[in-house]
Amino acid sequence: MSKDEEEGKDVIRPLAALKGAKPPAPEWFEKALATPSEEGEVDVAGAKIRFSAWGEVGKRGLLFVHGGRAHRNWWRPFAPYFTDKFRVAALDLSGMGDSDWRPHYSLDVVIDELFAVIEAAKLSKGGRPLVVGHSFGGWVTLAAVERSGEGLSGAVVIDSPLGVPDPDEGYTVIKPKPEDETNPVRTNRVYPTIEEPITRFRFLPNQPCEELYLVDHIARNGLTKAPMPGGGAGWTWKFDPNQGRNFPIHFDRDLLIAARCPLAFIYGEDSAFAKGDGFAHLRERVKGRSPFIVMPAVHHHLMMEEPIAFISTLRALLSCW
Repeated sequence: MSKDEEEGKDVIRPLAALKGAKPPAPEWFEKALATPSEEGEVDVAGAKIRFSAWGEVGKRGLLFVHGGRAHRNWWRPFAPYFTDKFRVAALDLSGMGDSDWRPHYSLDVVIDELFAVIEAAKLSKGGRPLVVGHSFGGWVTLAAVERSGEGLSGAVVIDSPLGVPDPDEGYTVIKPKPEDETNPVRTNRVYPTIEEPITRFRFLPNQPCEELYLVDHIARNGLTKAPMPGGGAGWTWKFDPNQGRNFPIHFDRDLLIAARCPLAFIYGEDSAFAKGDGFAHLRERVKGRSPFIVMPAVHHHLMMEEPIAFISTLRALLSCW
């Protein structure tokens, strides 16, 4: 039983009624997917990190960083709508998407991946690039700002859960989990058909989404072929299910006091992370210094609920920098 079911909540599986069939999609989405991209990879600490890039080299760089258990194709419907002004790229962080898994993960190595892709995708040819990170990707973005923000011209954090840090000690977002009998090594389930996992797909945190073509796109591109335990081939999710076990995330200071590049924040009004002490601290700390946008009537995965509004919001924000 899932955590949501244990808490008595209804688990929302947006694609369940379609039984694996592809939903119809609007013209803007089909146009974006048809836009050619350059596919590349770069080796970082022994792992191949895959990325996609759009637009002309020499324009200002813009890097999109996905959330936990996600992949670079979350950004494929959106990236082409920024190429009029930017050289755009999106990467698969290690342990997710088509990038290699690691026996152990660290925030420093992930930041190395981010800057390695910036160079490999030639995002810095137009000067210091911008980084946009969603959820877990927002933590990675903030960590990149903490370590090497002077190499960036700006960073946008999208609906990342943040706590109230100690001004001297910072704070820990994720603690590594011990490998013991209470927390066994996990493996991803292998399904006999691709339709079954697509039908079961849901967002974490649990939320609705009526733009089914977007949900189908990210679910379908998050799967890969794998051998079935009893023989034959099936389908499984691409992400490393053990990544959270050995991936500590700690910030040494309150990043909002003296960031090393301009920051901006976008949250969903109905997101579980747009409330509480951490959110209130964030709003108060950045008041008058950083753009802080709350999109109405959307949840954590706000770009999937209101894609055109998200594109327009981010384009307007970036045009001001």
